[in-house]
Amino acid sequence: MNPLNENSLFNIIFNKLGDIIIANLLFILCSIPLITIGPALTALYHCTLRSIKGNNPGTVKTFFRAFKESFRQSVLVWILFLVILAVLVLNIRFLLSQDSSASQMLVYLSMAVTAFAVIGFLYIFPVIAAFSNSLKNLLRNSYIFAFMHFPSTILIAVVTILPMYMTYQDLALLPLYAFCWFFFGFGLTAEINSRLFYRMFKPYLEKEESEEQEEAVGIEESSSESDSVKS
Repeated sequence: MNPLNENSLFNIIFNKLGDIIIANLLFILCSIPLITIGPALTALYHCTLRSIKGNNPGTVKTFFRAFKESFRQSVLVWILFLVILAVLVLNIRFLLSQDSSASQMLVYLSMAVTAFAVIGFLYIFPVIAAFSNSLKNLLRNSYIFAFMHFPSTILIAVVTILPMYMTYQDLALLPLYAFCWFFFGFGLTAEINSRLFYRMFKPYLEKEESEEQEEAVGIEESSSESDSVKS
């Protein structure tokens, strides 16, 4: 419990809180153009996942490296989600203005499609943060993870959506909510969700790492054999 000890509970909590605040501020900074919210969210999850895994060399360095590497895929996903969401919302508003049983059925159908799109949105950026693959495979894997771990998906949706809903419902406490979101709200949400995501991703991450190590060993062996032949 000595606060001067690097492994003390005080230092662990303090360092974790510091990483969350730094990642949160970087996320807000990089989301200002709005079009870059996708890459910023991927970088945020990359930081929290690495922190949980225990191989985060530095929040700032990790964030900007992930932001750069995932920029193209994350921007495309973010734009696609905005377009789909806008079409669905406009469609639901139009159907609600119609007074017929068919329109009511179509409203329920549109809401189901919206829920399906939101589930993909909750998973795709953490999946991009954790794995390297084509965008098509990443999208597919996002839904595989989501429905394989459906109870966790419900919990992730509650952790992500409920605080935002409460923020806009209680306008009297809006300044307090704004303060919390600015300094640690997004980072804390990502940290909580990442603990659930990491449990899902861990077996596949370990398999991916073992394959990379085997490839590295094979490359080293082949290079050593070629060196021996040259000598």
